[in-house]
Amino acid sequence: MAIRYELKGHLALIDANIPYAGLSPIVEVLTSAEFEAMKTIPEEAKEALREIQHAESSFIEVFSNFTLGSFAVPAKCDTKLASTCLIPSDPDLFAFYMDRESLVFVDDGTFAADILAELGKSGIMRRMTTAHCLYMFFKNLMVDDLVWLGKLEDSMESMEEEMLANQSKSTTTVIMGYRRLSMRFLTYYQQLASMASILADNENKILPKEEADAFDHASAMADRLVDRAETVNEYSGQLRELYQTRIDLRQNAIMQILTVVTVLFAPLTLITGWFGMNLEVIPGLQWAPMWALLLALFVISTIALLAVFQRKSFLQKIVK
Repeated sequence: MAIRYELKGHLALIDANIPYAGLSPIVEVLTSAEFEAMKTIPEEAKEALREIQHAESSFIEVFSNFTLGSFAVPAKCDTKLASTCLIPSDPDLFAFYMDRESLVFVDDGTFAADILAELGKSGIMRRMTTAHCLYMFFKNLMVDDLVWLGKLEDSMESMEEEMLANQSKSTTTVIMGYRRLSMRFLTYYQQLASMASILADNENKILPKEEADAFDHASAMADRLVDRAETVNEYSGQLRELYQTRIDLRQNAIMQILTVVTVLFAPLTLITGWFGMNLEVIPGLQWAPMWALLLALFVISTIALLAVFQRKSFLQKIVK
């Protein structure tokens, strides 16, 4: 269902079913079918929007009399529940069309409508123009993301502390989930920065200079988020390396245990192998006290080897 706002003093919701006859700029949210049915939209714009609307990337294209683009906003998980960050979720996909008189969001969901409703309730728009509305829309997309990225990093720090204390039950799946999530948002912020930079260039001159300059600020906001997301992504890589190191240390400890056990039983293996041969000429084979002597040799060799291991701190490492 179409939603329409009039930019007249504030972002005012008006009836979208009545043909608009006012002079103020308007902002609309339409479905794909409703956008296709609009007669005031150039066919060139409709064709271009069909190609980019469902692409899972944020993109902008500048034409002589209008600008259009698409958004692919990744979903934010609950950073307190690592399991929610592992479930792959589709991004919110929608597009926009903007000329000097109108700004149209093409969204088959509710994402764009929800953001515009927030802007309408907040009353923070200083200028009633389509370009300023799009600028505020950009800012709203990024407004709480620095805080969320910080919480995401805190969640990974908690996992790191648990791993160092040998209390973590994390798996490669959990760690790679964080890595994929941080990479997804890094790409998203890079695309937002590029979109805002293109709008600031104002190649088709449909934006007033003051509005075009505002998108430089939006580009700077996105660049800060890019830097933060890169830090989080690098940290996720360090977390994976730490996890791999813990696995390697655990495997080394197991191999050390097997080595110690093998060495301890080596004398007994040698003795049993020697006297287990099917020969009658082996010295001492018929001597009755031989078994006691062999047992004593085994005990002495075992104690000697344990003393050597203790001196080399092998046993302490195994216990740890």
